[in-house]
Amino acid sequence: MKNSVTSELKKSITKVTGFVFQQLVFSDTRKKGLAVGVKVCYTEYSQPILNQIVEDMEAKGFKLAYITFNKPTNGYHTTPGTRFCFYKK
Repeated sequence: MKNSVTSELKKSITKVTGFVFQQLVFSDTRKKGLAVGVKVCYTEYSQPILNQIVEDMEAKGFKLAYITFNKPTNGYHTTPGTRFCFYKK
């Protein structure tokens, strides 16, 4: 059975940060179903932490598409958080 991007990302974040992952997440398909976007709500990581998370995910066989920080803009309500997007194995 293949591991999901979401579950493996949670494990990577826990490993890198040293904190048990308990944040709210939303995930959906991206890049015409070839990638998975996972938003970790109410969290913004430093660049060194992001680099370590990506390195750990890539060691598991996932490929980074992009990372963004979502925040409310132009009066639209958006749950702030870091969105990771990885291509599936």
